[in-house]
Amino acid sequence: MDLHYLEIFNTVAECSSFKKASEVLHLSQPAISIQMKKLESQTSLKLFYKSGNKIYLSESGLMLYSYTRRIISILEEIEDNISNVRDVVSGTINLGGSNTPGTYILPIVIGEMKKLYPSVTINLHIANTSEITTLIDNGSLDIAVNGGDNNYNSYIYSEVLYYDRLSVIASPENSLCSREHIEVNDLAKEGFIVHEKTSQLYTCYKSFIDKFNLPKNISMYLGNIDAIKHAVNANLGISYIPYYAVKFEVEKGYLRELKFGPDKYDYPYSLIYNRDKNISQSLQKFIEVLKKVFQNLNDDIHNDLPD
Repeated sequence: MDLHYLEIFNTVAECSSFKKASEVLHLSQPAISIQMKKLESQTSLKLFYKSGNKIYLSESGLMLYSYTRRIISILEEIEDNISNVRDVVSGTINLGGSNTPGTYILPIVIGEMKKLYPSVTINLHIANTSEITTLIDNGSLDIAVNGGDNNYNSYIYSEVLYYDRLSVIASPENSLCSREHIEVNDLAKEGFIVHEKTSQLYTCYKSFIDKFNLPKNISMYLGNIDAIKHAVNANLGISYIPYYAVKFEVEKGYLRELKFGPDKYDYPYSLIYNRDKNISQSLQKFIEVLKKVFQNLNDDIHNDLPD
């Protein structure tokens, strides 16, 4: 039985999708499909069945998956112990991040990690918080940083690394930018550009308008933060998003942070991983680098609060 096929099968089983597995493995979907058919031929077992657009493990597939999980775990331990003996930090880290930390902060962490440990390969997967949590839960990701207040199962370790602040953002062309302070009634007249309804950022927007009894005046929903920033810059509406996502644009004058209310609303970024996952030497080093970068960012951003 080909070990390579088993590794691919394990990833497909964890992702429950040929498409997602292809992104993790950097292989085409047809290539994965062909190799899974070869594995079925080698084992004389039907490993998957399809219902609608989704694939599921058959009874035989579930049996094989119970073995491949153990095999992959043992291989990771072997790789880690070999690195320890050689005193070289190497291996692969499958890293996840929700939209804001994944797009704007984790690339910085990866850069610092590569400077210190160039033999470590890091694969970054960016998605919404619920998908990242699922991938941590099923073992597809080794570690992740999720934004927002989330409730995790007891077997998922969670540690808040950093508190960003949530900011009301507008185009420099918006008339509100000329005012020293913004009142609730001013915001009530503005349309909000918000993230998709399944996101933590949409939940934060809902909490914000409920707190100040603002009308649900949504000008558009957009699927990623870069699209939101471009729409706000074009003066199509205002938005309520983490400051670090717009820090560059605010500093350059492309966007303005409106001075509203006395309170600063914290938006946490949390380190998460499955407690059952083997913490390799490379992963331990990555966590050290991760925490150092977030601490530096934390010091920097809270020195940059508006008056």
